[in-house]
Amino acid sequence: MRKIVVDAPKRLANLAKHGFDLEDVVFFGWDTALIGAGHADRHGRPRMKAVGRFFGRAMVVIYAELGTEAISIVSFRPASAVERALLNGDEA
Repeated sequence: MRKIVVDAPKRLANLAKHGFDLEDVVFFGWDTALIGAGHADRHGRPRMKAVGRFFGRAMVVIYAELGTEAISIVSFRPASAVERALLNGDEA
């Protein structure tokens, strides 16, 4: 696993918006997550989207890659119905 970087203002914003601490992504099921391209940020920089399990719950992590050594966590939230279906292998 690469190093995980968490920005303090994003951490507080995510807690307020979604109720989840970005620091907790260390417990996210990275090994079994479905990972693909996410939406680019407002400056056009690419982001990645991981859909996986967090203590049995379907969750999504949005992150930016920082070279090959680290990732910067942008968002950590519950998965939508469509994302849950993808995780369960159902057709959306």
